[in-house]
Amino acid sequence: MKIDDVDRAIMAEFQRDGRQSNREVARSLDVSEGTVRQRLNKLQRGGVVRFDVVTDAARMGIGFVAFLRAAVVPRHLEPFLDRCVELPDIWYVAALSGRFNAQALICTDTAATASDLVGEKLAKLEGVHEVEIRQVVRQKKHDFTEIVIPKN
Repeated sequence: MKIDDVDRAIMAEFQRDGRQSNREVARSLDVSEGTVRQRLNKLQRGGVVRFDVVTDAARMGIGFVAFLRAAVVPRHLEPFLDRCVELPDIWYVAALSGRFNAQALICTDTAATASDLVGEKLAKLEGVHEVEIRQVVRQKKHDFTEIVIPKN
């Protein structure tokens, strides 16, 4: 999908404040509201952008947040990642380079729940050599901008 400067500007405006209206974005960019609406629909249909609600884990009753890293035989990596995707207590999954080639974010009520999840549903999967869990003890920064919009 081809993305031009207007698309980039619209995405940047919504990254700055995702709650603003198409009309507000149009005013700030000096384009029509229809342009913003059509471009945004195109970007959403193309899978370039999506809108999410960000919650506070502690206030939602999530008492344990940790990163899981796993060393998985390359030919078994996709099934491992797919299994992670299926689990509701795993909120983020990625393939990495290096010794640990899979990473996930686990958010559960307790450390025991996370340990059971990893031990029973992930560590025993074929091709898994090593699993490491690193609990988040304090969060210093969380920028909700997942990806920076490239200039060109």
